[in-house]
Amino acid sequence: MADIFQYLDFRKFLSDRFEELKRTHRGFSHRAFAKIAGFASSNYVMLVMQGKRNLSGDGILKIAKALKLKKAEAEFFENLVRFNQAAGDVERSFYYSRIAANRKYAAARPIEKGQFEYYSKWYVPAIREMVLLRDFKEDPAWIAARVTPRITARDAEAALRLLLDLGLIARDESGRLTQQDRHIASGDEVSSLAMTNFQRDMIERAVSSIDATPVDEREIGSVTFAVSKGKLAEAKRMIREFRSRLAGFLAEEETADEVYQFNFQLFNLSRKVSEEKK
Repeated sequence: MADIFQYLDFRKFLSDRFEELKRTHRGFSHRAFAKIAGFASSNYVMLVMQGKRNLSGDGILKIAKALKLKKAEAEFFENLVRFNQAAGDVERSFYYSRIAANRKYAAARPIEKGQFEYYSKWYVPAIREMVLLRDFKEDPAWIAARVTPRITARDAEAALRLLLDLGLIARDESGRLTQQDRHIASGDEVSSLAMTNFQRDMIERAVSSIDATPVDEREIGSVTFAVSKGKLAEAKRMIREFRSRLAGFLAEEETADEVYQFNFQLFNLSRKVSEEKK
């Protein structure tokens, strides 16, 4: 039978479990499934699988009971449903944290869980860059004191452990930590959620730096402009090109003294008339 702890999409799990039941039980159908679960509509479960309907709390319980899910499976299924149906990133992050806390899921999809943890804690990428500093010390207390805003030594120690587990840092022949040229990749859904969390945190860090960082140690500017759709696409291309050039230029740094964050933020301050009417 389909192992629910291998899934991040409850609709895909339902579809796979339905096909298995259909193969192993003569006459099993969407109508039969809906009847067993106790839904009034004979095609309701099918519409849920197709993404045309959502499950309510009562519906989650009915499906779990119909599939004879054990307690841990039923709890995981509920978190999956609420994660997939969440209205915003904060809610999605909350339920993904619950999903990732499950040991069976973590064992089945370790890279995905690691990626979420890497980007959902703003200081983890910063500590990875700190390894390149000339005076870097593999001491959680030293790291915690150097990160701004300050974190705890326990946070720093956990970040080092995560970076080592993900292979993003490693020890050289002398035992010193070095940065590894490795990228984290996984499913689009978790990747998008993790990056959204990271970008939100870094924007908040930028706001805090206006008061906390001396002017000669930061560069924050802005420009407001009207633009056509064609030029907007070209402007976005120019930003991506500059970001790539800057990353390449800084990658050659061999005598780093500090860790900086550079944000790109381009967003609209107006809407089309047609959108306002909608």
